[in-house]
Amino acid sequence: MSKVYLCLELHNHQPIGNFDHVIAEAYEKSYKPFLQTLLDFPHIKLSLHTSGCLLEWCESHLKDYLDLVGKLHDRGQIELIGGAFYEPVLAAIPRDDALEHFARMHDYLRRRFGAAPRGAWLPERVWEPGFAATLVDAGVEYISMDDDLFLAAGHLPEELNGYYMTEAHNGPLAMFPNHQALRYAIPFREPEATFDYIFEQADGRPNSLFLMGDDGEKFGLWPRTYKPIYEDGWLKSFFTALTDHSNDVELLTMAEARDRIRPKGRTYLPTGSYFEMGEWTLPTAARKKFVHFVHELKERDDWPQVRPFVQGGFWRGFMRKYPEANLLQKKMLRVSRKFYSLSTRKTDPSYQTQVLRGQCNCPYWHGVFGGLYLPHLRHAVWKELIQAEFTLDNLLHRGRKWVEVQPTDHDMDGRIEYLIENAYMNAYLTPHEGGALFEWDYRPRGYNILNSLTRREEPYHIDVARATVADPNDDSAVESIHDLVLKKEIGLETLVTVDRWPRRSLLDHFHGFDGTIDQFRAGLLADYADFLTGEYEMSEMFTDGVTLTRTGKLGTLPVRIAKTIRAQSGQAVLDVEYALSNLSTQEFHGPFGIEWNFALMAPNSEQHYVSLPDANVSRRPLREVAEHRDVARVLLADEHEGVAANIECSVPARLWRVPIESVSLSEGGFERVFQSVALLFSWELRLLPGEVWRCKFTAELSDK
Repeated sequence: MSKVYLCLELHNHQPIGNFDHVIAEAYEKSYKPFLQTLLDFPHIKLSLHTSGCLLEWCESHLKDYLDLVGKLHDRGQIELIGGAFYEPVLAAIPRDDALEHFARMHDYLRRRFGAAPRGAWLPERVWEPGFAATLVDAGVEYISMDDDLFLAAGHLPEELNGYYMTEAHNGPLAMFPNHQALRYAIPFREPEATFDYIFEQADGRPNSLFLMGDDGEKFGLWPRTYKPIYEDGWLKSFFTALTDHSNDVELLTMAEARDRIRPKGRTYLPTGSYFEMGEWTLPTAARKKFVHFVHELKERDDWPQVRPFVQGGFWRGFMRKYPEANLLQKKMLRVSRKFYSLSTRKTDPSYQTQVLRGQCNCPYWHGVFGGLYLPHLRHAVWKELIQAEFTLDNLLHRGRKWVEVQPTDHDMDGRIEYLIENAYMNAYLTPHEGGALFEWDYRPRGYNILNSLTRREEPYHIDVARATVADPNDDSAVESIHDLVLKKEIGLETLVTVDRWPRRSLLDHFHGFDGTIDQFRAGLLADYADFLTGEYEMSEMFTDGVTLTRTGKLGTLPVRIAKTIRAQSGQAVLDVEYALSNLSTQEFHGPFGIEWNFALMAPNSEQHYVSLPDANVSRRPLREVAEHRDVARVLLADEHEGVAANIECSVPARLWRVPIESVSLSEGGFERVFQSVALLFSWELRLLPGEVWRCKFTAELSDK
């Protein structure tokens, strides 16, 4: 039998803003025991990528990880793989930012470990053909990419026993097929399954090379993996088997493979990622059809042969599927442009650091692993971007007081939004979607208090009821993380709901006398007019704000709403004036409400609360459901981040306050996630023909 070569590539990553205890657990359950086991097997070698996010955290909190990596690198057991430092998906960021990411990773690995990385890990294994040019310009010699993409490009399975070269007018770049069969075998099947696969695929062809590249967290941190891998000895058995097979299977780092084995030829891979990503990125209606289609195809004998041509969507689809992801990405692009607009004299690499940190991919998408549904991950990236913008604008405006109102297509949907900005605050309005406030930032603290998430249908919601409550002591093995159907608490299915309107602020409700607070909480509150998501027009623009107006229908009655939103110079204060006019020849009698949402992240923390001075309500948890009368002032606070929001209303109102909670799927199973506290100020109006009702809000963000 001719010798077969095997590369192992591990990717360790923790996102910007992840909880310290979560990262510490990843170290104790995965990174530490894996690397310590590797030390016991000096002949085992592999390629290791650690994201810059994790490297920076370890520099401050856990140098033991860096010491372990350094020791193994010095012993020649691991090759250090480079990449984009803060783990952005390259499709989401400007090319110049991407090159800066790669340069920073190269510089860090050289300074910290004396390493000169030649290869790179591609975040979420998201590939687009144009990336080749960027990677080559960044000094990258090779990457790994899913074998499905090679097959989709027309390669036969028996041709994937090596690596190929590609280019985008400035190559070449080496691309190693990353074998899904090996990712599913390691560490979920007996060690011999790995050897059975590579021997079968090699089929006597000389210099056959195979690669398994995957998340390091699956070695102990993923549910039901720690006990079989470490306590039951799977990893030691695997390393022992590699040693026993050393005569016919030789482990190589990717650098050694590139130097010792000739490429098999050229290739040009299509846009894509791993198979599950292609499903996750599809809009829900299309995703259901796709899943049904795949289920039917799996019944066919030729499914393995046709699967590579069944790709689903691609990563950029998340920008369409989730408006929150799109708005975050467009904010990031806006702040990046501000950095590059600095004069050379003012440009300092440190100014760019927070922009780059704000490009960490995790909160920009959702699947089993994506963090879009997790407020703390969204908040961390928003914080980086807003504080970067705060610094950059202070430089651009030389520290002076200023207010700007910019009409622009911020979200790139072909419609104009209005961005009201001053030195301390951003307030972004979308006229064509209810005249709503969709971003409200307190710049000094980097806090977007509208960092909420609208609840929408997800295909996996149908499985919530049948999921079993996760048992932390159950370490029974599974073939893949995608096989688990677990939930973190009983009764989650009762929280599954779909909001009928986006959870933003300055939303105008005509909810009728039959509306209830429970309906408001569930996002199912009826509306008898066409203002809530209807199109407003910009009727007047000032140097510090705008007036948005809509003439619509309340049932059959014509009604006009004009709302004027203005920013106070030098303060994080919005003045919002409402004028509701009865344009009909009949009296209007009914409730009218204005909704605000506040994303304060922690529903049960004593540091996160709501107070109603008029109602003698003080420091109540955000998860409460409550109704109050004659409310003219609301105070909300996040003392952990040092931010408060104070809302004063000129006309005392009935107030509903409810938590907005989603049910999402992560690697640990289905979980309840607090997104925001929603406040509905409402009044029972009685307007004669031609009469106008007026109300004013003064909304202020401040330090707490």
